Amino acid sequence: MSVLKLIKALALFLLLLYTQMLYADIPLPAMTDSNAPTISDLEEAQLGKQFFQSIKASGRVIDDPLTTQYINTLGNRLVKAAHTNGQSFHFFVVASPDINAFAGPGGYIGINSALIIQSKNESEVAAVLAHEITHITQGHLARIMEKAKEVKLSALAGLLASAAIGVYNPNAGAGALSATMAGAQESMLHFSRENEEEADNISMQVLYDADFDPKSMSDFLDTLQRNERLYNTPPEFLSSHPLTNNRIADSLSRASHFKAKPYTEDPGFDFLQNRLRGQTAKNSRSLVNDYKKELTLTPANHREAVEYGYANALKNAGLSTEALPIFNRLHQQDPNNVWISIAWCRAYANNRQYKEALDTFAKLYAANEDNYAIVYYYAATLLENNQPKQALALLRQHQLNVPDDSIPYELLSQAQGKSGFISDAYQTRAAYLMSMGAPRQALDQLKMAMALPNNSATNKAKIQAQMNEVQASLKRD
Repeated sequence: MSVLKLIKALALFLLLLYTQMLYADIPLPAMTDSNAPTISDLEEAQLGKQFFQSIKASGRVIDDPLTTQYINTLGNRLVKAAHTNGQSFHFFVVASPDINAFAGPGGYIGINSALIIQSKNESEVAAVLAHEITHITQGHLARIMEKAKEVKLSALAGLLASAAIGVYNPNAGAGALSATMAGAQESMLHFSRENEEEADNISMQVLYDADFDPKSMSDFLDTLQRNERLYNTPPEFLSSHPLTNNRIADSLSRASHFKAKPYTEDPGFDFLQNRLRGQTAKNSRSLVNDYKKELTLTPANHREAVEYGYANALKNAGLSTEALPIFNRLHQQDPNNVWISIAWCRAYANNRQYKEALDTFAKLYAANEDNYAIVYYYAATLLENNQPKQALALLRQHQLNVPDDSIPYELLSQAQGKSGFISDAYQTRAAYLMSMGAPRQALDQLKMAMALPNNSATNKAKIQAQMNEVQASLKRD
């Protein structure tokens, strides 16, 4: 087995251990100390934030307001149905062709775009997220840390975080430790199978309580198993979440004991799938041709979402004049569909027809003031039309407080700068860079803010406090 496969096989379960090694100010338990204390909630939250920043720095996290809003709404629906004891959770989508998902410290749960695209329905994605939530609530990461304490991995501090999202650095020194990892793999996989059984059992109740089909995890695993047999290559999900012969049958059996009731799925799931197809396509022109063929075979109940994907693919391929009539027709047919309405407005904005776009955004906003994606794209369109003060007022009113989404910082910084609030723009830009795991660049922004003339004592104190936080982060690195 290659070093990369060994790393990926251990990625999910050793994630917490390795990411701890990244930060010198967080004490690690001694490798031989069986009574080593667990980390505090505060330390784990800090670990999670820093871990997420390292993944963000890879450029693979999909920073799209509609995607971010959707996956966090879905995840939080499941969290409400789980016994989380106040644990905070953060959900994000990674652009990757591998079918996989992973849980990290601090409640950070990543799900690959391919898993969403290949799932048959929202319940299957919900099943995977519920499974990852359960790994965290049941302390599986902490148990694996205890199990792995004899594995000597000090040279692999950042490699496992990279492996979790399928990025491999051949210069990271993994070769010398491949034998150690190979020796540990069997025991780790054995332990993880126990975790998988427990997560299957508990997450099924979470699914049911959140009004999703409890049978959806067994459906998802069955599809993966059949694909494995067909292509003779196991999906990444099955490498990090081992599948025993009886696991699907056991899941089906447990699901049959739940009382039948209506299950509720978001009709936006089809739109998410098609949006992700466009965002992750290697060749937009090729995707356009794929959609042309697909539309001839698509049933009526899914056609609207597929046409939405087709129009997005046309726009991404530089064929906006062909996309606009499709968006027009879709918007006329379904004016209350947020996915279509935002795409329609943005298509007009891209064509510099700002009046049409902004008039519709104003109506959308009036009906959906708390919709993060609408607020974001409305503000972005105002900025493009040289209305920074209106954009700034909108952003200040809502603050766009979506966990871990760095895009609003960049948008807010632009609005502040164009409105004449230069110091605020520098400070916001610094916050954006910190969210992207770039503290040195953030510090440069704050130094420029501090050097501005006519800074008040209050503003200087505010900048200094932010500088202190950044410098503390640099010391940890």
